[in-house]
Amino acid sequence: MKIGILVESFPRISEVWLANQIIDLIDKGNEVNIYSIYPSKDQIIHEQVKTHHLIEKTQYFFYPKGYTITKLWLTLKFVFANLSKANPKRTVKGLKSIFSRKIEPLFGFNFIFLNGIQDLDILHAHFGEIGVLASKVKMAGLIPNTKVVVSFHGHDIFPFRKDFYRKEYAILKKFSSALIVNSFYSLSLVEDIIPCSHAKVLPVGLSLSYFKPQHNSLSRSKIRIVFLGRLVYLKGGLLMFEIFRQLLPSNPGLELVIIGDGEQRGEIEEKIKEFGLSNSIKLKGTLSQDRVIEEFNESSIYVYPGMQDPIFKAGDTQGLVIQEAQAMELPVVCSDVGGIKYGMVDGETGFLVKEGDIDGFVEKIQLLIDQPDLRDKMGKAGRAFVKKHFDSKLIGDQLQSVYTEVLNEG
Repeated sequence: MKIGILVESFPRISEVWLANQIIDLIDKGNEVNIYSIYPSKDQIIHEQVKTHHLIEKTQYFFYPKGYTITKLWLTLKFVFANLSKANPKRTVKGLKSIFSRKIEPLFGFNFIFLNGIQDLDILHAHFGEIGVLASKVKMAGLIPNTKVVVSFHGHDIFPFRKDFYRKEYAILKKFSSALIVNSFYSLSLVEDIIPCSHAKVLPVGLSLSYFKPQHNSLSRSKIRIVFLGRLVYLKGGLLMFEIFRQLLPSNPGLELVIIGDGEQRGEIEEKIKEFGLSNSIKLKGTLSQDRVIEEFNESSIYVYPGMQDPIFKAGDTQGLVIQEAQAMELPVVCSDVGGIKYGMVDGETGFLVKEGDIDGFVEKIQLLIDQPDLRDKMGKAGRAFVKKHFDSKLIGDQLQSVYTEVLNEG
């Protein structure tokens, strides 16, 4: 198949799952082009993006900034530099879509210069807002023979915005061929926004050959808790600090590693200083996927005390990091919010704890600290669970089936 992946920005460090999905599609023999509206601002690029040359497969939209005269000059320079990419038929279609006001000028203009976009079998847009753009391109007649597939990932279906989404996403009913969500929790949100959408549940996957546990002597000789997530309210970073502080008196030598950055980092740093815990808690900041795997290999338990956001009225829809931790044979202790419960097995691969219940987290973590055999049993069960339900090759087969199904619909 000829597949286009349409995203807001590529490659993002938080979206390694997208790189995995693209790599799997290429490995299956598909021709894949990546269309990114903006270049990524992330300083870290995951190794698999480099080794599979995904940036070379990416075309970035031309998006001039500055005063009008500056934009005009930049546009002229761009046009003359890229004339070889614009064939007459595509140019006419792009200009007609602009003058008829069927699509925003920026996207009609870029259509002229994006190689391969007019010949796609599938245009797969990630996140609802980008799906609206893809549907507008379809509505404008620019890709009449292409099927549009849209994936929702969480922050594009916040319940508090559902009235806005019902208007914004109405175009998807007519001009998209399939909607994909990453959990049954996401499915309930989408069906409330787009009734009778018949969205398909297809979680984000990960590579089991890449997330491969190699626990060293350090991870076996001492207990080390690891947390990975943006340091924002939704992820529960401050709550993680309080949980650890209550565990420490009964567990001298216990360590906590916090991976991630965000608006709460300064507050967490102040608390570490206030309670004199700089030898026990290590803030690692944002890490590449290779470095995350190293940290997981040196850890004993993964903890995710996520919260429902009080404004957005939603929790994580999947929480891919929880599957990553399980793939590394770490037992997980997680908040029962959003779609988290669909990505682990309570009592088998870890424990679910009521949102905000610090005592509940302490109890379950202490149980794992005290019982190394239970840690080992849950860790192995976690990897088996992820292999059965979240392996990127399995997810890739299911995604390919979605593509085939919509193409066969005619």
